[in-house]
Amino acid sequence: MVYQVKLEQFEGPLDLLLHLIRVNEIDIADIPIARITEEYFRVLTAMQELDLAVAGEFLVMAATLIYIKSKMLLPPAEAVEGPIEEEDPRQPLVDMLLEYQRFKTAAADLASFEERRRQIFTRGAALEAPPGRGPLELNLFDLLAAFQEVLKRAAGRPDVEVTPRPFRIRERMVELLDRLSRERPLRFLTLFPPDADRRTVIATFVALLELLRQGALRVRQAAAFGEILIYPAEEA
Repeated sequence: MVYQVKLEQFEGPLDLLLHLIRVNEIDIADIPIARITEEYFRVLTAMQELDLAVAGEFLVMAATLIYIKSKMLLPPAEAVEGPIEEEDPRQPLVDMLLEYQRFKTAAADLASFEERRRQIFTRGAALEAPPGRGPLELNLFDLLAAFQEVLKRAAGRPDVEVTPRPFRIRERMVELLDRLSRERPLRFLTLFPPDADRRTVIATFVALLELLRQGALRVRQAAAFGEILIYPAEEA
């Protein structure tokens, strides 16, 4: 039986591209299409391997990247008088990313404004303690990047063939919550011991994603690109 996790609250393909541009420190106006396409398909493969519900828009973006890559591989067209100046095939994608980035920035500014308003109390208003400034929240793509590193470590270990019974995601979820009740925050890498095989790693990671989807957990970092920490939702 295939266990599929649906993560509607996570971002779409433009967010994935912006994430790859950020972590690879790429100039958004000069995207190395071959490199970004390779990174994009690596993340997409990880999502499909985990049986995540990959929306059609991700596949449309994949086709767009392949089209741009093929256009850039073609030699420039030449007229009788000389080469014809053509538009950079990356430009429509760059324009789309810049526009989307502006919308995300505006949305973040509005959210910040709303957060500041929540900390201003007028006379007669019910008092509510303002939330503390905790560590950085993570998105799905940050988690997938960390998961890919764990998979590389497990790649050399063969899956155990005894298979007394299949891995059950629900059981892994219960085990994770039980461990979190005794150890908090829980460090992401400690979920995947060095001797864990690929099947165990995937089952554990899918259980973590399902608990995140249900709102039972939060994952954060103490600093950008820092260690990933897992908290119960009520403590995050």
